[in-house]
Amino acid sequence: MKIRTLSRSIVALTCAVAFLFVLGSMAFAGGAREPVDDGVFRIAMLLPGSIDDGGWNQAAHRGLIQLRDGGYTTSFTEGVQVASIDEALRNYAESGYNLVIGHGFQFGEPALRVSASFPDTYFFVSGLSPADAEIPRNVGFINQKEFEAAYLSGVLAAMESETGRIGYVGGLEIPSQLANLAAFTTAVQNTNPSATVNGIMTGTFGDPALGQEAAIALIEGGVDIIMHTADSTGLGVIEAAIEHNIRLIGYGSDQSSLAPELMMTSLVPNMTQAIVNQVGLIEAGNFGGLWNAGIGEGIIDIAPIASFVSANTQETVLALREQIAAGEFQVPEIYERID
Repeated sequence: MKIRTLSRSIVALTCAVAFLFVLGSMAFAGGAREPVDDGVFRIAMLLPGSIDDGGWNQAAHRGLIQLRDGGYTTSFTEGVQVASIDEALRNYAESGYNLVIGHGFQFGEPALRVSASFPDTYFFVSGLSPADAEIPRNVGFINQKEFEAAYLSGVLAAMESETGRIGYVGGLEIPSQLANLAAFTTAVQNTNPSATVNGIMTGTFGDPALGQEAAIALIEGGVDIIMHTADSTGLGVIEAAIEHNIRLIGYGSDQSSLAPELMMTSLVPNMTQAIVNQVGLIEAGNFGGLWNAGIGEGIIDIAPIASFVSANTQETVLALREQIAAGEFQVPEIYERID
């Protein structure tokens, strides 16, 4: 894991460096940490991947930077493995951080466990709460409805595919990923009943080589469009698509610059805003529970559609997007594998 602290002012930077020194010393000495209490609101973030993955982790990190630039003291740890989550959450809470963010579904159960020992610390998880969990007042979750944008992507892919064979590469088989694949597949089938979706869940968000391998397998199977929702693993998908001139739908941010002539659009979670919003909720006394946020809430969207996509497809997808945003069309929320 890499632990980094960001700060806006020299004073805050000094405090951050001191914190890291103490944290490092205690890690070796096994001693207790003394929380800092100087009136400064401190925010820590735990990331499962790298801050330069071009997607999920990088978007959250941008939110942390925005908070830092707003005067908050911030710190983050990237590359957090599941076995280390409880300890990492506890370390930040013990060190006086007011808000500790776990960026991903896998942080949910650990946050519920650790939060019981720190009732005055807020814990936010960028993902769904565990099924039937009782959520304490100091823990918040978000159901970022990526599946709404995945549905739009499926409509676009079905309308633009010439072969009727469409590929999909995902990461871990977690609820949000399964919902994305199900929505994408449902949209394809609703738009073109003769079209098929071949999905590959790689089991990882951090292996571009595996993503490339998965994409090549799909291409050899005859697909002419591939969507990915696999973060760094998806970078390998993009590389394979470029090599074989296959059109793409990206994920995590607007990835058009990575393949300008092939990237039709991207599924874009606005996790930057979702992260920033949590501080406002805390300050307003409204933090906690499960927040359902999608296109209508400005948390999920698709990137601008490429000009090479037909005008009819663009108009159809954008009209449906407006219906979803207005609550006039409900995208099926299915947490099981459909492809």
